[in-house]
Amino acid sequence: MDRTEKGDFLFVDPPYTVRHNINGFVKYNEVLFSWEDQERLAESIERAGKRGVQVLVTNANHPSVKKLYSKRFKKLVVSRYSSISASKNGRNTFEELIITS
Repeated sequence: MDRTEKGDFLFVDPPYTVRHNINGFVKYNEVLFSWEDQERLAESIERAGKRGVQVLVTNANHPSVKKLYSKRFKKLVVSRYSSISASKNGRNTFEELIITS
């Protein structure tokens, strides 16, 4: 990401981890991509945005994630249906956050 230049487009879809969340899926993702990884990612995206890189990030719609990204980024909440779950009750509509420069 630090090699991107003005005019480049950067799409980022990290594993969804949020601070202070005990959801089983989020806890699983925490092993793969920690909260500290989320913070480093946000810092890298901030640097890219300052260089004029067009950025689109998807992530969990959670206050801790929204706080990671400065006011320079637009944040849009969208809903999507997830059919990935071991149980029928886990298949539902979820909100996601779209972050753009």
